[in-house]
Amino acid sequence: MKLDISRFERLYSFPRPTPLEELPNLRKAVGCKPRIFVKRDDTTTVGLGGNKIRKLDFVMAEAKRVNADVIITTAGVQSNHCRQTLALARKLGMECHLVLTGEEPAVRQGNLLLFTIMGAHLHFIGEEGSPSEKMEQIADELSVNGRRPFVIPIGASTPLGALGYIESVMEVREQSRQLGVEFGYAFLASGSSGTQAGAIIGAREFYPALRIHGISVGRDTETQSANIASLVNESYKFLGMDKSIDVSAVIVHDKYFGEKYGVATPECIEAIKLLGRTEGIVLDPVYTGKAMAGMLDIIRRNLVDDAEAVLFFHTGGSPAVFAMAEHFQK
Repeated sequence: MKLDISRFERLYSFPRPTPLEELPNLRKAVGCKPRIFVKRDDTTTVGLGGNKIRKLDFVMAEAKRVNADVIITTAGVQSNHCRQTLALARKLGMECHLVLTGEEPAVRQGNLLLFTIMGAHLHFIGEEGSPSEKMEQIADELSVNGRRPFVIPIGASTPLGALGYIESVMEVREQSRQLGVEFGYAFLASGSSGTQAGAIIGAREFYPALRIHGISVGRDTETQSANIASLVNESYKFLGMDKSIDVSAVIVHDKYFGEKYGVATPECIEAIKLLGRTEGIVLDPVYTGKAMAGMLDIIRRNLVDDAEAVLFFHTGGSPAVFAMAEHFQK
């Protein structure tokens, strides 16, 4: 059975395909053998762009289909997922409740400032609160009052959401042919699992030579690989395909996220500065900066020299730079 995602409803909320650009100045600065390219999924336009719009293009189409009038989702205080979900909800004329796992800061900056500008209903539940319980409570209260809530899990990392990154890899396959280049490796920030799970399926079905490497932003390799393999297999089942993968087929690197999720590392900050100063592209300290630091370390250790080119998925997130400005003051 050939995979066909065109049968699923979507919003077509951003221009496709997103750009695929070569980074010759970064390659020269690093001094590596393979060519380096970036897939600019930070340019998906809605809510300042980012990878979650790809997932939400399918997930929010389902919310629209069931006539929802309010969206509920969750993530951290500086969540890119929440920003993009909120923006798309507003674009569709829906209200949005964000359950944020952290404390409310004294000053709203970065993504949190954007939540305020776009008028989200914010619920801060601290580090120990239960996001699922809080979302269920909000949904129940809204339903009692005649509203039609639609709950989206963190990162829109569901089988439906994973379709977004199947599509992204499909674009890469066609763009690589047009450019006359073959990618051996692709690197991306691996968080709530949906982006890497979708990319793995996309590569298996459309670009078998492409090996997807996830740079974990907060979990150990064993835990993250198990989460991704589970979502890949759920997605294959959702797609009606009699296929599956073993956890051993998932590639996740866990040595680059540092102290914990959301805390920048020195290597991450240096990677952000390097890309900014060589190519004029801005990354963020939570996801893409750590993913770039991981990719550059792997490149510098000559572990990808068998490939003509390597690919970096820029999944967005630059508003977080402004909430972590202290790292860039000198």
